[in-house]
Amino acid sequence: MKRNDYMLTEHFSYNEMTRSTWAEKHGKDNTPDDLQLLALKNLCRVLLEPLRAKFGPIIINSAFRSEEVNTGVHGVGASKHLSGEAVDIHLPDMETGRAYYCFILHNIDFDQLIFEHRRDGAVWLHCSVLLDSRENRHQAFPNYRVR
Repeated sequence: MKRNDYMLTEHFSYNEMTRSTWAEKHGKDNTPDDLQLLALKNLCRVLLEPLRAKFGPIIINSAFRSEEVNTGVHGVGASKHLSGEAVDIHLPDMETGRAYYCFILHNIDFDQLIFEHRRDGAVWLHCSVLLDSRENRHQAFPNYRVR
């Protein structure tokens, strides 16, 4: 079995948590090490599985990023995507996005929760969950404009 053919948790696969269109386009590796993989599993268990249980299937825009991929997509240097502790969730519409945001805010032990949007109308939810939950800062930003 190929490494990307298995499930990290019941509903989230290795492939969807490490997929990168940028990496594929540029022929770059986006493989997490063992600690990053452990963090991805924790992220799925603590955040994504409860979110899915409440709202049904969700779409992941981006989760783990290698340093090269993070640089290529212009991610911030200290991004939690690098450690496998962050995810960007696709929002089908503002109402669903606000419902996800409120659910996470009140039910999940998170590090950062950011409702992000761009001038062109694109919206997504960025959330990080640290492997050491004692370090979660519970920072929430309900309206963050990117670029």
